[in-house]
Amino acid sequence: MNKPNTRILDYVTLVQDGVLTVDDAPQDIKAEVTKWVRYFAGIKDDSMVKDTESTTPAPQVENKPDATAFLAKKVTD
Repeated sequence: MNKPNTRILDYVTLVQDGVLTVDDAPQDIKAEVTKWVRYFAGIKDDSMVKDTESTTPAPQVENKPDATAFLAKKVTD
């Protein structure tokens, strides 16, 4: 892996600080900035990248009965 130059590191730092996004980097170095941001973040594969083209539906929340609902009922004895 080649070392990044100062210009790329400047943009990586700005992305990490939240000042810019990777999309704000110039087109000629965007791929390198993305690579180094991912490297410094510890991302080794694409499993942590949000897949916008995913066909798998999001998991649904299971509706369970409220276990404490009986406490709210009044006793009329």
